[in-house]
Amino acid sequence: MSLIHIVGAGPTGGAAAISALRSGFSVTMSEDHKEIGIPTHCSGLFSRDGLESLKEFFSYKKLVTNPIHGAVLDFAGEKLTIRTKEPIAYVCDRARLDQEMVGNAISEGAKINYNERITSIDQLRSNIVIGADGPISKVAQLFNFPKITKYASTLQGHFKYKSATPDLVEVFLSKDKFPGFFGWIIPHSETFAEVGVGVEHPYNVVKAWDEILKIAKVERSECKASGAVIPIRVRKKTAMTKTVEGKTYRVCLVGDAAGQTKSTTGGGVIFGSNCARFAGKYAENPLRYEIEWKARFAGDLFIHKNVQAYLEKMNDKQILSLGKKFKKIGIDQYLSNHGHMDKPSRMIKPEMLKLLARAPGLLI
Repeated sequence: MSLIHIVGAGPTGGAAAISALRSGFSVTMSEDHKEIGIPTHCSGLFSRDGLESLKEFFSYKKLVTNPIHGAVLDFAGEKLTIRTKEPIAYVCDRARLDQEMVGNAISEGAKINYNERITSIDQLRSNIVIGADGPISKVAQLFNFPKITKYASTLQGHFKYKSATPDLVEVFLSKDKFPGFFGWIIPHSETFAEVGVGVEHPYNVVKAWDEILKIAKVERSECKASGAVIPIRVRKKTAMTKTVEGKTYRVCLVGDAAGQTKSTTGGGVIFGSNCARFAGKYAENPLRYEIEWKARFAGDLFIHKNVQAYLEKMNDKQILSLGKKFKKIGIDQYLSNHGHMDKPSRMIKPEMLKLLARAPGLLI
């Protein structure tokens, strides 16, 4: 039985561990914090279909705090409302989600070492390694993987917020206020919400934080912020076999360490954990891992990347114009009926192309 050393015990590390154990490997995990899921730096909003795709790893229904039926998209002042009959997403307790995933891995036989930060190859317990250690991955650095080329800096916090539509997320697009990314308000209940903002590095995230607090009508003193760095590009290479000082290592990167996130939103749990399934199964064959995950998910990640790249080039006048065009052709209604948070490829149908063709210059 081969041993796999998984560095990082977040949800993608937990998914990789479960997959590896079920494929006949033994697993040791290293986590640099003293407990799983704490501190929490990421949003707990996930698509319903995405959570369903991970149900072999954990049961999400007990973690749901608020069902979401759509979003209000603010294009620099022009608002589009997308609403579905059934919940399209769920707000979940993010700390408990991490704990559930890793806890299930431990129940199935994974060993975990807390407060253990891997900083050198000598600390690795196996020559089969899965790096699930976040956007500034030490595993990636140790084995000289290509760098991630683009990041977003984020701040988020929770506050009292009375929403008229507690089942809708609010998203704010503005080059002036949130360059390269966006601001958001995610309701957790009728009286409580998460406010957050992201900007493409190296723009000033603190300035953007002040802007989203103005929109939410919240004083800084009312909302304690926590920050994170999110990759919004996939690494050009996410797996390798490499010999170091006479020892051959097989290394796979998953989740944020690989840049397996949606460039449009920064969401990485769904894509990362699905990719981790293949990392655990094919850990002894890094090339097979990279082929498998890219065959299934690279296409949708590519679309997310191009949408983000398209929007980041626009000024606020152009973003406002885009919102007006979308409203005119009825894209909000189309997304209400056919939208998918994770897989935009499912939305590209003849009906959508006909709609877009009605807006001059939109497809250029």
